[in-house]
Amino acid sequence: MPPRSTRAELLDERPADRGALRATLADLSRTNRWLGGRRALLAALEPLLLASDRPLEVLDVGTGSADLPRALASRARRLGREVIVTAIDREPLVAALAAETGGAARPGLRILCADARRLPFADGSFDVVTASLFLHHFEHRDIVELLRRFLRLARRAVIVNDLRRHLVPWLFIRVASRVTLRHPIYAHDAPLSVLRGFTREELTKAAREAGAASFELRRRLPYRLVLTLAVEGART
Repeated sequence: MPPRSTRAELLDERPADRGALRATLADLSRTNRWLGGRRALLAALEPLLLASDRPLEVLDVGTGSADLPRALASRARRLGREVIVTAIDREPLVAALAAETGGAARPGLRILCADARRLPFADGSFDVVTASLFLHHFEHRDIVELLRRFLRLARRAVIVNDLRRHLVPWLFIRVASRVTLRHPIYAHDAPLSVLRGFTREELTKAAREAGAASFELRRRLPYRLVLTLAVEGART
């Protein structure tokens, strides 16, 4: 198991131009679709959808292209449930591109530009807060503080969907991103994201330090970790 990397990803260091960013977001969306990220998040959210007799209100932090909120809305419709998602990203151009891909026109989905460290929402504003491929961009103490903030915002749960650090996915994505001619930003950032990913022990430590009432950590194939933190009192 390699040590957790502290190197910054290209998209964290500097903003890309519109064309490069659009291509990179498309590559990330394909990764979520084909390598289990979408399935992992929907599996964690489905019990909450089924248990709710009213629209489930969700905040998706670091939404990127908003591909996961759109997948959630589709799953909710198939289950005969309703979901209202607020999807945020700190980069104005990312939020704009997410809206251009159909997010702004979808009922029950709004896309905003906002920083996760300075969220403009009152405590208890959402049933669930989700963060997919987001927390690995931060160091441990910042992750703990973000989880604390998410727990204050959520009435029921916080769901983290991120990468399990391992040499196998690192090698696979390093080779695949080049063989399939993905955008150079993605080809650089994707393997580094794996090295910035987590072990079970690291996410468990963060959940405990964040003060979650209880939590569950599951491995999802092929190399995903899904952490579900329960909100104390599970406000409804």
